[in-house]
Amino acid sequence: MATLKAGRRESVGKYEAFKIRAAGGIPGVVYGKSLKENIHVEINLKEFQGLLKSSGRLIDLEVNGNPLPVLIKAVQHGTYEHEILHTDFRAVSPDEIIEVELEIILGGESPGVAVGGMLEQNLHHISARCLPRDLPENVRIDVGALNIGDVIYARELAPLPGVEFIFHGNPAVVSCRHPKGEEAPAAAEEIPAAPEVIGEKEREAKAREQERKE
Repeated sequence: MATLKAGRRESVGKYEAFKIRAAGGIPGVVYGKSLKENIHVEINLKEFQGLLKSSGRLIDLEVNGNPLPVLIKAVQHGTYEHEILHTDFRAVSPDEIIEVELEIILGGESPGVAVGGMLEQNLHHISARCLPRDLPENVRIDVGALNIGDVIYARELAPLPGVEFIFHGNPAVVSCRHPKGEEAPAAAEEIPAAPEVIGEKEREAKAREQERKE
């Protein structure tokens, strides 16, 4: 589990947050059932950005040298994506069931794509419930057997030890469909017979009768 250093701050407010950001830091707060009160912290911007790229949601936050297991619950961005204004951490205990959003990552080579199909990921994140020690960094799905027309649904996800996936219904996670502009071959349409015109048979019979008389 990754470690992030943090300093405890006693002052809060917009001016204090501005000073922290100007010095290359990010203001944040730690909350949770295991804490008597919220802890206001400041962390290093570059260290936090590096951690977001290389680590999962569960980290050890060292507040003035004291490690505290936390979940990264929310990151508030500014006008630009790289600009981080504030972050929320949730303290967790080892025996506490936590609920998180896990990223779904596709792996393998789909045989359907090899023959011109298009891979479509319908679900990019999925909720999961587990103990902190069982929390995976992400959910990986192998599409190595996905042919054109095949779909992998949420109920078909490979189980992970100690992890319960949470979803409503049975949403499609990933599918391999026909190339854009092409449809699956449909059954040959039956050409309908010409509609019968009321009185037409009678007129034909009269015409034949008239021909015999002539």
